[in-house]
Formats: sequence, C-alpha cells, structure tokens
Amino acid sequence: MIVFPAIDILAGKCVRLHQGRYDAVTVYADDPSEVARLWQAQGAEWLHVVDLDGAKDGRPVNLEAVEKIAARVDLPVQYGGGAREEADLRRLFNLGVRRIVLGTTLITDPEFAAKAVAEFGDALVAGVDARNGKAAVAGWREDTDINAAELAGELQGRGIARVIYTDISVDGTRRGPNLEATRTLAESLAIPVIASGGVSALSDIRALTALEGVGVEGVIIGSALYERSFELSEALKVAGRC
Repeated sequence: MIVFPAIDILAGKCVRLHQGRYDAVTVYADDPSEVARLWQAQGAEWLHVVDLDGAKDGRPVNLEAVEKIAARVDLPVQYGGGAREEADLRRLFNLGVRRIVLGTTLITDPEFAAKAVAEFGDALVAGVDARNGKAAVAGWREDTDINAAELAGELQGRGIARVIYTDISVDGTRRGPNLEATRTLAESLAIPVIASGGVSALSDIRALTALEGVGVEGVIIGSALYERSFELSEALKVAGRC
C-alpha cells in the first residue's frame, strides 16, 4: 500500500479544506516545499500535490510552488488541479511532475481526454470525486447526475490506468474513509484505485491495506498527518512500506 502525503496549495500556501469547502480553510505552512522536504525526510515515496486555485479556476495557478516542490525533493509528484489542456500537461511534466490527475475535463471534454491518454498513458490518473455516489466537478463545487462508479468504469474503458477515489463527504473530516464505497469501486474495476479522504487513524490505513487484494494500491492522507494524529513513519509501517 503506497502512502501519499497530501500537499494542498491555496494562494501559494499549504492548507487543508473541510469537505472541499473553500470557506473552511486551515493554513499549515507558508512554503509548501518545506512541507515536501519534511515528508521526504520522514520516508515518503510519493507526494500528492493539489492546486486548489487551479481546480477552482480551471487552469494550473500555483505553478511556482509546484516547481519549487519538484526541485527541492527527490520524490515523484502526483499533481491535480485545473489541468484541462494539452499545454497544461506539457508544462506540468516539464516542471518535474510525474503523474497528473484529470478530473473535470474527463467529463466535459472526452475528446481531449482520449488524446491525452493516447499520448501520456499511465502518467495520467482519473480523479473520481463523489458526493452521495454522484460525481462532482470544478473543484467539487458542482454536482452532476453521473454515477461515480459508472464513470470510473467508463474511464477504464477509455484507457485510464488508475483512479483516485475521493468521498467528498468525509474528506478533511478525519471521520474515517468510506471503506464500503472504496471496496465496491475497486472490485468493479481491473485498474488500481487510490483511496482519498477521511483517514483519521492508523486503523483506517490498516483497513485500506486489507483491500489491496481487490485493487486498492494506495491511500492519500492529509489532515491526519498535519494534525499529528499519527506520524508518517507509523503510517508507512502499517501500510507495509518499511
């Protein structure tokens, strides 16, 4: 089980949102690259970086912060937030990003998505964000009538190599992940799933690790690490990474 410490960037700072709400922000650091260095020092193997301004505005915004992170750590960076054009993808890869998460554009511009998958392959990840089982887009601010599990299956059919599944209702709440929905999604797909949202204790990581057999390959952790519910080294140990 791969543990992805999350670095969410808003206005250049490292923050966390509560249930994706931009009016419920906690700032943890002025320099996200310092946080990246901390996670590397504690044993991280990947970083999950989210440009919250980019997700809201529909274009990458915090490129300077992302570039600084990629330059200051020797870790692969998985980026999400507003990448909706080929130029965005190329710019981000040139900055040193290893994987890019596509979300809204997979729904709104399937032609672009198909071209991107054909060119960049497994360097792209589908971000499937769900509220009450339905996909949400535009930085989680807009709901759709699209069933999240059906969307994931459709994206698999289009060649997407992996899915990040986030249950918005538990993200940032530290109430625990939606294990049932995560399991159901993973069992329905032949591609790996990365779980995101709600992790509050080492027991949550242990429960997600038990789902490796059905295709859950990783977990993204944010608030629980920043609030020191447990240390990253402890999470890595539970996940079998050390």
